[in-house]
Amino acid sequence: MGTYTTAAKVKSRFEDFDTDLSDAKIEVFIITAESLVDLAMRKTARGSDADFSFDSKKHGILEETTSVLAAFSCLAAQPTGQSGNISSARAALMGDFFWAQARRNLKYLNDERNVKYLAGL
Repeated sequence: MGTYTTAAKVKSRFEDFDTDLSDAKIEVFIITAESLVDLAMRKTARGSDADFSFDSKKHGILEETTSVLAAFSCLAAQPTGQSGNISSARAALMGDFFWAQARRNLKYLNDERNVKYLAGL
């Protein structure tokens, strides 16, 4: 199970995206996203060797970044939803939005000063 976000939070990123991806599959995307976040920060708030303690009330950027990266992976796995209920153009727009959010946040998380601030909260 992920530390920074949950499958339910990832699913909440979609308004009307109908997916049959299981929570277990989404958790795999979450773990990958968390690894990318940790790589950008060069620190982790996960596991027994954590550099700081994760608190969703204080570290929203970690939750948001992980959620949008996992949501992006959901779109890549099932671009128009389970029943094709969204157009490929809308799926592409959602993907662009998720990717832009993730890139912006990863840029912030790659800055040592920001990570030091987050760890000190």
